[in-house]
Amino acid sequence: MIGVDNNNQYIDWWHEALPGFGEGFDHEGTLTSTIIIPSVTIGLSNYWNLTLSQNIGIRAMTWEGDTVTKHHRDEGSHTDFLNAKGGLLGDFRIMARYLVLNDGQGPGKRWFIGTGLIVPSRNTLTSDPFFLNKEDMSEHRHFSISEGVYKTVLEMQLFKKQMTTPVFMGGTLSAVLPLNENEYGFKASNSYDFSLVGFTKLIPLIKGSVGANLVAVHTTEAFWNEKKAPNSRATVITAGFGFLWNLKIGGFALNIQKPFFVGGAFSGIEGELEQKVDAWQISLSLRRILSYNIPWLDPLKDI
Repeated sequence: MIGVDNNNQYIDWWHEALPGFGEGFDHEGTLTSTIIIPSVTIGLSNYWNLTLSQNIGIRAMTWEGDTVTKHHRDEGSHTDFLNAKGGLLGDFRIMARYLVLNDGQGPGKRWFIGTGLIVPSRNTLTSDPFFLNKEDMSEHRHFSISEGVYKTVLEMQLFKKQMTTPVFMGGTLSAVLPLNENEYGFKASNSYDFSLVGFTKLIPLIKGSVGANLVAVHTTEAFWNEKKAPNSRATVITAGFGFLWNLKIGGFALNIQKPFFVGGAFSGIEGELEQKVDAWQISLSLRRILSYNIPWLDPLKDI
């Protein structure tokens, strides 16, 4: 199976003036992310599959106002900066999944467990943007396309298909855990993700299905040179709805989501400040199953 995902996020943010920096003005702007993720899934056997995916994209900041600041400006993650290596390539992910339970092609349950590795790109921050060691502050960037950290992934998926609405429903529980501190002294947060999704049966009026989804993500504290990064600990609940169509080219999905911060704050802000964050997400995805068998994998089909 081949697939491509397009994830778009728009964040409109504001926070009060930073104490101790002598600026005397509020900070506000937008952060827009456009990420494309091509992927390929290979069925290694009747029970195992392997998915390879690559993040490609850009995060772009706009700075609103005619004041001057060392913290923000109009810029994008594709360009180099004093403390950032720019580029379009993000993380590369390898996931292996095992089919624990399968009730067959019709109604029933399907249960997968999986594990994987996230390989970071070089397009990341190269120094602490919070100056936690009390160095003299210079111009700096707060975001990049990759965190530059190797991570392991643990995952469990359980789905159910039935004849009545919702005809398809299920959930995913996953943990993304950093394996090391990168060469620039950064250790990423642990990230824990729980998601639920459900879809109706085919609705003739739209020739597709309608669905709803709910995602809860909790991140622990991240560290720069063993010092806690401000606002890295957070809990975000994202609610959304979407549509699914089975087209000749494959299954196509559109999702619109609204994130809500229920704990913590926007991680690009230096400290515990009054802030406002308004975010929206739109994602598009396409999946197509290929009728092609890899000859040398046939002997593994019962493993």
